[in-house]
Amino acid sequence: MHGKVIVITGFARGLGLATTRKLKAEGATVIGIDCLNGPVDLQLDGSYCFDLTDGDALEKAVESIQSLFGDVDILINNAGLLTLEHGESGVTANARRALEVNLFAAWELTSALLPGLLRRNGKLINVSSLFAMVNAPYVAAYAASKRGLSAWSDVMRMQYGDALDVVTVYPGFIDTAIHQPAELAGLSVKRLVSFKWGDKVVLSLEEPLESASKGLVRACHKRGLRNRGLTLMGTLTFFCARAMPSLIDAFISLRLRQLTRSGQLSLKPELID
Repeated sequence: MHGKVIVITGFARGLGLATTRKLKAEGATVIGIDCLNGPVDLQLDGSYCFDLTDGDALEKAVESIQSLFGDVDILINNAGLLTLEHGESGVTANARRALEVNLFAAWELTSALLPGLLRRNGKLINVSSLFAMVNAPYVAAYAASKRGLSAWSDVMRMQYGDALDVVTVYPGFIDTAIHQPAELAGLSVKRLVSFKWGDKVVLSLEEPLESASKGLVRACHKRGLRNRGLTLMGTLTFFCARAMPSLIDAFISLRLRQLTRSGQLSLKPELID
């Protein structure tokens, strides 16, 4: 990655932070965008703190990036927001914001940086989610936005494939702050993907942050990946969900019933829009 100019959104914590540290260690010029400030020890080449849904702020940031760093080699649309919704609540303000952050902000930023990416024969990496393929209750806005991001990625690949390498990655459950709303509402994805015998975890489908961030860095290196998980388990789950959606749905439904009956999941509907 030495000499590559990389823009990554959502760099201040979680998967974005771990990936940013690795890209810097490999000698990349890394420019971060987030609505939060990153750790003080994170020495980025450029850092912009604003809400990606703020069009004016995004335009100014892009102008600054182009002025200071020139064309971008790799854009990683990693920023994301998870919300929970009841079906009968309609399209809430939180649901609209999830779509704005997860889909439309990535679309706008990519469009602004696209001419330079095409000149550099660059790479676009969109961070979707296994929730784009694996269904679960109450994550309508998140799942719809991530599935929309995947579809938009496919269109971009068809439209600019000769000059732009478009990769969509599908993280599974990574124990980061994005899952806090679900945890507070009693919908623990961590418990959903952890299988116990007594008090001992005998199998976990959780993707360690270290492994997932290595997977995202690999996506920066390799061309022509198209759709991939960040880990071997994530990739297998992705292809299983795409090939056997009814089976995966049945498995998730059974798992939710088991956890609810055993008291390991206790829904707090008042914390869901």
